[in-house]
Amino acid sequence: MAKSRLERIRRAFASRRIMVIGDAMLDRYQWGDVQRISPEAPVPVVQVQRESCGFGGASNVASNLKSLGTTPYLITLCGADEYGKKLRSMLADIGCTTEGVVTSRSRPTTLKTRVMAKHQQIVRIDSESTDELTVAERKRLWRLFEKRLPDMHAVIISDYAKGVISPPFVGDVIERCKQAGVFVAVDPKVRHFQYYNGVDVITPNLMETHAALGIPYRYCSDREIREMGWKLLDSLGLKTLLITLSERGMALFQSNGRAFQHLPTVARAVYDVTGAGDTVISVYTAAICCSAQPLEAAYIANHAAGLTVADVGTSSVTAARLIESCAG
Repeated sequence: MAKSRLERIRRAFASRRIMVIGDAMLDRYQWGDVQRISPEAPVPVVQVQRESCGFGGASNVASNLKSLGTTPYLITLCGADEYGKKLRSMLADIGCTTEGVVTSRSRPTTLKTRVMAKHQQIVRIDSESTDELTVAERKRLWRLFEKRLPDMHAVIISDYAKGVISPPFVGDVIERCKQAGVFVAVDPKVRHFQYYNGVDVITPNLMETHAALGIPYRYCSDREIREMGWKLLDSLGLKTLLITLSERGMALFQSNGRAFQHLPTVARAVYDVTGAGDTVISVYTAAICCSAQPLEAAYIANHAAGLTVADVGTSSVTAARLIESCAG
């Protein structure tokens, strides 16, 4: 892409408003070192030296959008606990409104704790509830959605199967967006694929693509990826399908013209793939909102993913850094 074209897209980020609906979480990291094995069990003893906390799930999508310069509006739930307060505080720190963050009295804030020895993950501990929301909670989220939808250029559904995205709520959201002519992007979970019919784009990884089609996961050829992609796009009536392929890059399928493109990875080093999917859907959607064509948006998102996996933990890519990567 020409740098002038990239710059036009970058400048347009500042005027775009994008809603994120889904499962917000916090990623907590305990960093330390291992110098001995426990006498109690054959496991390493990690001497924790420091802790850090980052965004996860839908809140990471919002963080990515904010880093690009767009205005995100996050609709989600958190618990009435210390991590719920932490999530709100962190969102406020990056200038993201917390108006759409509903406090639940019946569930905790989703927390993923990763114990790290240098850059190696030793164990992950998840504290969460995957129960469906209460009727009152769904109604509050719906009211927030309806109130803000007219102001939005796009809606991202960030589905981590923690309860926020559930039938019939997700179907109602998608239908209302279609009626309003608002672009809808979905980062999917397998058990909800049937509800994504007719959205503008979904961004599954290769494992999720296999599962959606009822195919056991295995390494597959480029030809098999193309066959699966077209089958999934047609079965859901999608306009666009963007399959992330880890070290193999991305595969873009467009119903208009039956166009297929494979984008090889641009990652120079891979230290941590945590949050890469959040980066892809946020950057792709933001670019589309700035009049990028699907292939252009996928190209930019591919570069963003390459930058993200070079960092340990979830990270957000600035527009300036992203444009430099794309133009370089």
